[in-house]
Amino acid sequence: MLLEAKNLTAGYRRPVVRGASLALGAGTVTALLGPNGCGKSTLLRALSGNGRVFGGSVRVLGQDCLALPARRRARCLALLPQRTGLLPGLTAREVMAMGRYAYSGPFGGPAPGDAERVEQAARALGVQDLLDADCAALSEGQRQLVHLGRVVAQNAPVLLLDEPNSALDYTHTHRLFAALRRWVQGGQRAALVVLHDPALALRYADRLLLMQDGALCGSVCPGDGAAAAQAALRGLYPGLCVVPGPDGALFCAPGQGM
Repeated sequence: MLLEAKNLTAGYRRPVVRGASLALGAGTVTALLGPNGCGKSTLLRALSGNGRVFGGSVRVLGQDCLALPARRRARCLALLPQRTGLLPGLTAREVMAMGRYAYSGPFGGPAPGDAERVEQAARALGVQDLLDADCAALSEGQRQLVHLGRVVAQNAPVLLLDEPNSALDYTHTHRLFAALRRWVQGGQRAALVVLHDPALALRYADRLLLMQDGALCGSVCPGDGAAAAQAALRGLYPGLCVVPGPDGALFCAPGQGM
């Protein structure tokens, strides 16, 4: 497993997430679903080593994630928080290059290959035409893609993404998730993504983790079939109907109670 958490309890002044255990395998996208305020963002911060942990463990690439120095940890996993700064005066290229800080030379200069990593990330997300634009002049959705490019350029095997599509339109949302799946399947990589749309999760994730009141309360894989997905998801979305499409992919439709 690339990332494994056991009995993780985390929060701020007091615990918010209690007893969370999960594992991310290579080549997989895992979606984390749950209502607002249930602890999803807190869990991602704790997994990344940036949150307060009261108990349990987090291991990334077989190492104790919480004990790793920041630069070494940044080579193992990358976090895209729900809210990112505006960073006026910086170009998209400069923002995306920030993802390479863990590889910088002894005097803080760029490492060999940094520029190409940024170009590759930009091409993967379709924002290569924005590289020299001032981030302050970009739309919120464009800035979201630039910040995603920053964590992709970081080239860490594990990505933790908190609602990466929150500012994106339909086209850019599906472009983002198609690019994420290609990136994950292109090597020993994994992603954990906080989402609020079960239909999007069923379409792009290999597994769905369900969270409520600070605890992981279930999981389901789209490959388990429509009945299993519907049974699992109705705990969070009463009345939700999950139906298979002609190609076997699962779709969601609201039913009674929604």
